[in-house]
Amino acid sequence: MLKKSILATFSICLTFYAFAQNEQDALRYSQNKLFGSARVLGAGGAFGALGADASAIAINPAGIALYRRNEISGSLAVTSYLIDSKYIGSINTESKTGLNIPQFGLVFTKVQQGFNGDETKDLVSYSFGFAVNRLNDFNQNSIFSGINTKSSISDYFAEQANGRSINNAANSYVNDISGMAYWTYLIDSINPQKFGSIFTSNKDTFSIRQSNISQITGRINEYNFSSGLNISNFLYFGASLLFQNVNYESSNVFKEKVLSRSSSSNLFSTDFTTKVKTQGTGIGGRFGFILKPTDYFRAGLSYTTPVRLNLKDEYSYGLNSTANSNSYFYSATERTDYFDYDLVTPSKLTVSAALIHPKLGFISVDWDQVDYKSARLTASNYEFINANAAVKSNYTVANNVRVGSELRYKNSRFRAGYAYYGSPFNSSSTGVSLDNPTQSISGGLGFLFPSVDNYSSDFYIDGAMVYTWNTNYQTPYQLTEKGRTSYSAENQFTMMNFLVTAGFRF
Repeated sequence: MLKKSILATFSICLTFYAFAQNEQDALRYSQNKLFGSARVLGAGGAFGALGADASAIAINPAGIALYRRNEISGSLAVTSYLIDSKYIGSINTESKTGLNIPQFGLVFTKVQQGFNGDETKDLVSYSFGFAVNRLNDFNQNSIFSGINTKSSISDYFAEQANGRSINNAANSYVNDISGMAYWTYLIDSINPQKFGSIFTSNKDTFSIRQSNISQITGRINEYNFSSGLNISNFLYFGASLLFQNVNYESSNVFKEKVLSRSSSSNLFSTDFTTKVKTQGTGIGGRFGFILKPTDYFRAGLSYTTPVRLNLKDEYSYGLNSTANSNSYFYSATERTDYFDYDLVTPSKLTVSAALIHPKLGFISVDWDQVDYKSARLTASNYEFINANAAVKSNYTVANNVRVGSELRYKNSRFRAGYAYYGSPFNSSSTGVSLDNPTQSISGGLGFLFPSVDNYSSDFYIDGAMVYTWNTNYQTPYQLTEKGRTSYSAENQFTMMNFLVTAGFRF
């Protein structure tokens, strides 16, 4: 129980009442999931040294220089999420399925012509293009419930009110947790600056059914404008100007129903609603090169600069309680508030290598390094001293590895891959292991349709399936006073992604 509470403190899903403008935002909008076209995903996303794919440009922009023809491509995906949540010994399952467009790309290439055909020295070709990629998908639903005999969320509300005067708590209840709890009779004053919950003040023994329903939607899309140069079919260089767009929306309802109390006949029920909506855009850059010393080997290196996201939060709380014996209903009305701030995401370094046989296929490896502790929050009217300190102490440098392969047989392609996204959490800050990576396995199939002259392919279609899994923790409230008990829900997350990509070369 203690270990789970510590884990939850640094979980992606932390406490649902901690809306925004904190270290959780720095992590949420800095992480990428496995993304790309069906060809890239089928090979585990390991395309940094391979290129010639519109979504691979978002890994290493030098890949655009490997194009020999113009191309337009697009993808359609069906994504299904499943979360098994365990809370105080009870297990609940929730799922969600959606349709999305994860990728689109358009590339134009000019091959230099010499007296004897295509040039093979100096500037061989140059390319430029535009691509859209879905870097992260937040969509998921979860439910957990259990019977708690140790604490209530009203204990948390009381802790938040401690140190404040009664009048201060009573008069600032709109979008203020402690004030709302005071007006809904969930906490009461013990002395002028000390508060207790309806249970601790009466020294109750009790049994409470607790449940939480969480709904999250949203995504991070990247729009990149890229160009690349092919020098002597040996050095490929590329650069991208990228724009990221963030949309995130969450809604949580935490419910308590008192099943029994020792000191009172009032069996309270409580609903605590939290909502947050975040939108914003940011700009950054990406640079890279690929070396091809032989037709059988390629090596790549790329660097993505920090992206400064300008974000706006809309957030609100709602709280009501009912005392069954007297049929009383108390409610604190929601009000939407707004806050503007900036988030600077970490930079990313990617190293790639691939072994290629022109007729048989390839084996490819990518390695990313992301320093999550370098993220920071800024605003013109607020100093994020505590939040940025938490980023530096709670997060660390994460290493991601992707491995993929493709087998060619006539006009068919068979692909398989594996991706490992390392944990961003710093274990030393808690004394327990937080090595909980996100992992994916994938497979894919592709077909080329030869043109009339049977020399090259004008049209292709690829399919891929990706299975992703990880474990995260969700804490409805965290009690800090000595001897107080709070619990965490353990969420086993799995995702199935089915993707189809079609492209046309001209």
